[in-house]
Amino acid sequence: MSKTEQKYQMSKKQKRGNSLPRLQKKIILCLAKNGALTINECVKKIKHQYKATWIAFQSLKEKGIIKEISSKIWRGNEYPQFWLTEEGIFLSFIEGASKDVLLEKSKEFYPDNKNLHAFLDFASIFNPEIWKIAYYSIKRKGKLEPVDLAMIMVTQMESDANLEKVKEGLIQLKKYPEILESLKKLMEGLDKVKEFVSEVLES
Repeated sequence: MSKTEQKYQMSKKQKRGNSLPRLQKKIILCLAKNGALTINECVKKIKHQYKATWIAFQSLKEKGIIKEISSKIWRGNEYPQFWLTEEGIFLSFIEGASKDVLLEKSKEFYPDNKNLHAFLDFASIFNPEIWKIAYYSIKRKGKLEPVDLAMIMVTQMESDANLEKVKEGLIQLKKYPEILESLKKLMEGLDKVKEFVSEVLES
């Protein structure tokens, strides 16, 4: 097999690895919309067979896309309720989940995760490619940090000339001082790099 063919096969594997089977997509969108559910509750909402849904839940858990977040007592028995992890939240949005509902549910289930709240809060200004950057950042590090959000914001400003959207995002960002401070430091660093490059090129 040639190097070109090997690269093509690797690319195909990567694409398959980043996409979810149809049933798993239905499950994460159902959780995004309804909040934490038991497997039985999800089965009823998506109207699918229990066994296949149970298997899909196990696969999503192994991938780190959903996790047990609470439990429910029914007829004397305790059943785990599942919701999306941080990675699952981004995936569900990419698949079409409502940003406003995700923000509401994220504040309910992850009240201390201000970075996640911030990103969802000003997510409406981001183009789809920016969401993918955030998603791969989470896959790589397991979470979003203030510097990630600042970098994403800068990338958005560079890729989108719509200043009104950028202004809207910055206004939202004022609610999150730590992230705003990271953005300011990043912008200062970029200015220093630009000055240095200009000096070198002009000398």
